[in-house]
Amino acid sequence: MSVKELVCIACPMACRLTVSHDAGGEIRVTGNRCPRGEAYGREEILAPRRIVTAVVPTESLAFPCAPVRTEAAIPRETIKDLLARLYATRVSLPVHVGQVLFSDFQGTRVVFTRTLPPDDIPPVGETGAEAEGKNQVS
Repeated sequence: MSVKELVCIACPMACRLTVSHDAGGEIRVTGNRCPRGEAYGREEILAPRRIVTAVVPTESLAFPCAPVRTEAAIPRETIKDLLARLYATRVSLPVHVGQVLFSDFQGTRVVFTRTLPPDDIPPVGETGAEAEGKNQVS
């Protein structure tokens, strides 16, 4: 029999779970205060999954990376593959929150979590060519 101690992340209560798994395949979860804790404990032993957040490189000097995340949890063992694919991808701006980067990775989509403007818009505090001559005080 194997026993694993976990902190449940299924809800804000953060229950301390004890998950025991015997040779016959029976899994017992204790310490949970809600049904989601039991489901989380079982999943964590049988097939752990995670929502992944990361950044992808852009072609912009003003915004060198754009944040993304998976819409649903993916198997933990596939996270390295996803990160390698994300870091090998370069995106052009603009991008919009919710815009799909990859439509199907392990049964979920990878989407942008922030809207970034086109590359020709100067960052805050800098002036672009179109801004020169405007709002000047003589």
